Amino acid sequence: MTRVFGSPKKWADLIDPMVPTILYLVLDCWTQMPVPDDTDHEDDITVRLCKILRQNRTARDLPFQIDPQMVELEPEEGNQTGRMDITFRPLVAREDIYFCLEGKLLNVIQNGRRRSLASEYVKQGMVRFISGKYSKAVLHGGMAGYVRDGDTKHAISRVAVNIKKQAAALGMESDGGLASSSVIENDDRVRETNHKRKTHRFLIHHLFLPVPILSE
Repeated sequence: MTRVFGSPKKWADLIDPMVPTILYLVLDCWTQMPVPDDTDHEDDITVRLCKILRQNRTARDLPFQIDPQMVELEPEEGNQTGRMDITFRPLVAREDIYFCLEGKLLNVIQNGRRRSLASEYVKQGMVRFISGKYSKAVLHGGMAGYVRDGDTKHAISRVAVNIKKQAAALGMESDGGLASSSVIENDDRVRETNHKRKTHRFLIHHLFLPVPILSE
């Protein structure tokens, strides 16, 4: 049987110093995103972003690997726990030590009406971190809201309302919610939420990214 030395917390702490670099990297690479087609879905945008992230990571010689659509397995059972959009993994021999960035569309036009999709952002994104489906062994995770119409203020306000509605499922106090980032100051696109898991606190970093729109 293979033994991995070191406490789980020691390994999890590897992510902490990486978080600012990862968030700044995503924000920087987002400015290089091409204008998507109207038919592009979350996965299309995520794959495009991941390609740019990988190119940028190589250019900066950053000490982590970036992978799209990674599946984490439960070692004792071999069951899939979730297919994560983008993972940033430090170069260590632990597959469960990574920073996951989960992408969700926000503010889409359907049947001529705008839908915020904030409920899906919370229930199909944030909740997966708190349940342990994603990032079970670490203390940080990330949500990327692809704001289809560019109206980040509306997207943030709707996500904030839905977080309040799902406070119990998210392991948050009733007065908890989207807060200013403790990692990146003075950037309105970045927020964070603090959660209680069964054994430890967990921080979700939120990036609200306006999708590039073709100029008239």
